[in-house]
Amino acid sequence: MDKLEQIGHLLVEALYKARELGTFKLDPESRRRAAELMKLANETHKKMQDLSETPHNGKGLDKATLDRALDDLIETFKDVNKRLDALLAKAREKP
Repeated sequence: MDKLEQIGHLLVEALYKARELGTFKLDPESRRRAAELMKLANETHKKMQDLSETPHNGKGLDKATLDRALDDLIETFKDVNKRLDALLAKAREKP
């Protein structure tokens, strides 16, 4: 799996978890933040699709810069997924 595919997979996973989180009873502030997370994730997903469809003609981006940026995004989305896992575990706890 290349880096763009990996980011796409992590992003879709985060979207799924954020949607699930939105199904739980949340206080208004948490509900607002979950909705904001969904919006940002959807926007990022669209940008990733656009980037993957952009012809790679070697102009404007050097490979090393792009690779570093993609590696940073992968780590960021891994962290996002870990945080969402923790939130879901807490939300699933029975009072």
